[in-house]
Amino acid sequence: MRLENKTIIVTGSGRGLGRYIAKRLGREGANIVVTARTEEDIEKVSKEINDEGGRAIFISGDVTREDDVRKVINNTINELGRVDVLINNAGIGLRKYLRETRVEEFEEVMDVNVKGVFLYMKHVIPEMEKHGGLVVNISSGAGKTGIPVLSAYSASKFAVIGLTEAASREVSKKIKIIALCPGSIDIGMFNRMFPGERAYHKPEEIVERVADICTHPEKYYPGQSIELY
Repeated sequence: MRLENKTIIVTGSGRGLGRYIAKRLGREGANIVVTARTEEDIEKVSKEINDEGGRAIFISGDVTREDDVRKVINNTINELGRVDVLINNAGIGLRKYLRETRVEEFEEVMDVNVKGVFLYMKHVIPEMEKHGGLVVNISSGAGKTGIPVLSAYSASKFAVIGLTEAASREVSKKIKIIALCPGSIDIGMFNRMFPGERAYHKPEEIVERVADICTHPEKYYPGQSIELY
């Protein structure tokens, strides 16, 4: 129970990789805040964690809405006392050539993948400055190397790395901010975008690295972008 008494917010944890992360960290004894837009999904994941002997609560919220982000953080503090770890996992994908991408599609990808990370860090950092904390931003291998037909997605994940590096230099030594950059993962988003293709990773591989970062943050340096291929 290496994370006992730690409170962890996992965004986008109603399904996909976020669900795996929330359940894995719950098995380490952490208090898990399951949050996403769809209440039915997060209630189910929260119940799964509690049924396995962990402790979880669910709070609905849209990462692109500042009031929702404030609500999730404030309700977490009211219910559990503090936020020790934030996993900025919420994200969406888009497989389209740049010339075919509509402005509305580009804006949606940037809103969820970048603005969401920005808003959560903006509002959780002041709380973490009181007692310390860890932020793990889920970027992508597509945030390290631009990939054809993923131009909007790649741009958003490059931006996550930039936010990670810059913010890590703005905070005190009590806070560590890290980006994780995996290759393709065998989850719903990849399978919808690349039907019939094989992903590099099973989600369990990624969540083990997330668990290692959360339990042994001293192994990683501030602003680091950890590549997983």
